[in-house]
Amino acid sequence: MYSRPKVVVKDEEKAGKEQTVQQNNSKDSDSHAVHLSEEAEKSLSKLNADLKAAKDNSAKTTIYNQIAEVFSKESVFDSAGHYLVKIAELSPTEANWERAGDTYYQAYSLALSGNKIEQSIEKTRFCYNKVLSLDPQNLHAKTNLAMTYVTSDSPMTAIGMIREVLDTDPNYIPALMSLGALSMQSNQFEKAAGRFNQVLKINPANTNAKLGLAYSLIELDKKDEAREIFNDVLKEDIDKVLRDEVTKTLNNLK
Repeated sequence: MYSRPKVVVKDEEKAGKEQTVQQNNSKDSDSHAVHLSEEAEKSLSKLNADLKAAKDNSAKTTIYNQIAEVFSKESVFDSAGHYLVKIAELSPTEANWERAGDTYYQAYSLALSGNKIEQSIEKTRFCYNKVLSLDPQNLHAKTNLAMTYVTSDSPMTAIGMIREVLDTDPNYIPALMSLGALSMQSNQFEKAAGRFNQVLKINPANTNAKLGLAYSLIELDKKDEAREIFNDVLKEDIDKVLRDEVTKTLNNLK
């Protein structure tokens, strides 16, 4: 939940739809065969026709953006990222590279296979490094870039980069949350609780920090405190999936 959530991407229904996605991406794209809705396929077909007729970079940028939005709505983030990179190549601004990096980071977070993870990591790092070449103080890009090293052969790289972020801004919440998540992964729940408490001092309404703290407290055998936090979260306007998860956890607390 706190670092690289593993969420199942939309399943394929029929292999017959595979070629559609492949045709909407160049050979260097890391897209893979997925099922697209009929509406998305129709949109992509029209947009590809428009792209062939586009006369200048401005028109191409508009269409690339529309194609990326179609893929994003279908949760096919690697394909969306492919077109956002095209936009950034035409207009290499910090914002464009960051948007592409964020989209590939989503693809990385949802990737299920080792090969797909590595491809998404490579693209994510490429985009965020472009951002940092334009603005070395972009803490968002640096934090997300750091998290791509968590599953690598050098996980300490991630911790080092996040600490650099916190040296710049000790109250940067995404970096604090990331360190909390890394502490949980290494079973250092006391440290994790400390990081999440830091976040809550800065922003008492941060739901993810509350959840991170609650789950850490369970591992520290402080279940009454955890139960109190979960009940507090249930009073918030949260989505059904999260509400069901919290309720289930509460019911399982002995």
